[in-house]
Amino acid sequence: MRLSSYLFMVGIFLLASCAPEAVPAPTGTPLPSATPVLHAPEIRFALIDEPRDVNVWELFDESGASYADYALRSEYWPRLYHLAPPEFTFESLAADGMPSAVTREGEFYSATVSLRKDLKWTDGAPFTPEDVAFTVNTVLAFELGFDWSAYYPVEYLERAEAVDASTIRFLFKQPPNVEVWQYGALQGTIVQKAFWEPKIVEAANLLPDQTLRRALKDARLQLQNLQTRVNDLTAQANAMAVTGQDNREVLLELQNQQNNLIFAQNTLNKLEEDVAGKFQSARRALYEADDDHEPTLGTWIPAGKENGVWVNEANPDFPFIKPNFDRATYTVFEDEATVVTALENGELDVFLSSGGLARNLALGLFEGNTALIITPNQAFESSFIIINPTHTALSDRFIRQALYCAGLHLPVRIMSPFRDTIFVPVSNGAWANPDAEIPCGDGPYQMEMVKILKSAGYSWVKEPTIQDPGDGLILPDGSPFPEVNLLAHSDDFYDLGSQDLNLIETVFHDLGIPLRVQITGAEDVRYEALSSRQYDMAILSWNLSLYPGYLCNWFGAGGQFEYGRESLRSECEALAVTSDLETARAHIFQIQSILMEDLPFIPLYADIRYDAYRNVWYPFENVLGGLGGLYGAPSYAMPAP
Repeated sequence: MRLSSYLFMVGIFLLASCAPEAVPAPTGTPLPSATPVLHAPEIRFALIDEPRDVNVWELFDESGASYADYALRSEYWPRLYHLAPPEFTFESLAADGMPSAVTREGEFYSATVSLRKDLKWTDGAPFTPEDVAFTVNTVLAFELGFDWSAYYPVEYLERAEAVDASTIRFLFKQPPNVEVWQYGALQGTIVQKAFWEPKIVEAANLLPDQTLRRALKDARLQLQNLQTRVNDLTAQANAMAVTGQDNREVLLELQNQQNNLIFAQNTLNKLEEDVAGKFQSARRALYEADDDHEPTLGTWIPAGKENGVWVNEANPDFPFIKPNFDRATYTVFEDEATVVTALENGELDVFLSSGGLARNLALGLFEGNTALIITPNQAFESSFIIINPTHTALSDRFIRQALYCAGLHLPVRIMSPFRDTIFVPVSNGAWANPDAEIPCGDGPYQMEMVKILKSAGYSWVKEPTIQDPGDGLILPDGSPFPEVNLLAHSDDFYDLGSQDLNLIETVFHDLGIPLRVQITGAEDVRYEALSSRQYDMAILSWNLSLYPGYLCNWFGAGGQFEYGRESLRSECEALAVTSDLETARAHIFQIQSILMEDLPFIPLYADIRYDAYRNVWYPFENVLGGLGGLYGAPSYAMPAP
């Protein structure tokens, strides 16, 4: 998962039941209906891991990414736009207004953004389009990965260039979609050109030169041409052998071309190795570039370490998102138990971690700690039953609808504080279609299942009742419903618990479907579900991005779980090429409606994370991903009155 985008990463599938057992209501005094504007000298955060000394280039690449570093440093640099909590609304930051439409410009596609004219780096220099262009083009030149490549993907972006003193133009090799544009390049980190340009000259000189790059390109083309010729000769030789023709000349040329192909492959391998080595050396030098006294431009300014505590100071010149604290401190603790003690003793205000406070510690703090606020929030990881689209009996949407509606009626003990959330394939309000909902009745789930399936022509040897399970579900064609195998890995028992896994078995049993649960390793489940495709159903869990384009990656054409719905294919094809937010939203709404009609998966639950804090307030009680996903939201926190 990309850590700097952690606040954008949420459990997208808000599933019908979200936690293994009921969660007490948050403790502490509820938020006042009208919170006064307050100010305090300091907000105190707790971390488990020690931040490391890495510069901005390495910080947002794979080797430098860590939760502690992002919590401390993610708000040092400007971005053109961001997703504002709690609804994660797409809003401008360093940009002045919304970006232009993407238009064709010669061989490229271009779009422009106007910048605010009141932004200054901490050294007093103005923020300019040159800073944006330098950052983007440096990332592309070094082919940086992880967050950098997510923001500025080399397969899409050609370059960025300053148009005038307040306008930046992005040039794309192919039409960017919303994921690449609004949820990618427009939210990327930006650094100051004047500071960094002279410092990375040595590293840039280590990059592959144009001669080596051309040689690599030519080698790939030659290999492709040779492979095409070998394929043609192989087809000719096979055809001549079948008809009894003399194919000795063809076979001789085939052997020569196969030798040429081997030589070309070896040449390409050597060139790729040389290029990769040069990129590795260049990146290493880039990561080692000195960042002492680097100008920043964000809500917070780094103030170093004081008595072993990391300190950020509020940027007085930042024109928006004014913090309610003069500084934010970050103390590293040995483990969560010591953090809990410090919280109880009033020695800190907010605990930060990627996964939130451990459940047993959080529930233990509920009792008698009225000064502490333990807030359950929807976490990033969600679990669901994926159904093999090639399974004949399970391909009927009425079976899946019956299972879905039965899931909504599982006992209250496994429901969460988010029980009133309508299940749709995405959870963020901006992307959730409120009309994409399966109508499940309010009666006992056994009767709902019977009603759904009888309307579709199913019957039973013994029909289910409220008191007794069904026996021998019979398909509309008169054949018995076959036994179904459910793959689950042992880690699921940690989240679901054996009792809750038994609830899944109970639903199938009540429906009269023979179910066999196969517990195996996580790697085995992923292999069967994602590679061999030799499965009936599987319990899968994923951390999913806020932008729901993954729905097409899964269920659209060529997706892991494609099931052949033509209307879904069309919507996904349109979504893949639009860069207009409203148009993309319309396609996502249609995709959700299709998926809710077809139900190629059955929701189980979304994890709950627990956030513990005291002495501070937030303008939102619950937020997807929790406070940890927002790194404690120091720019939004308010001191308690």
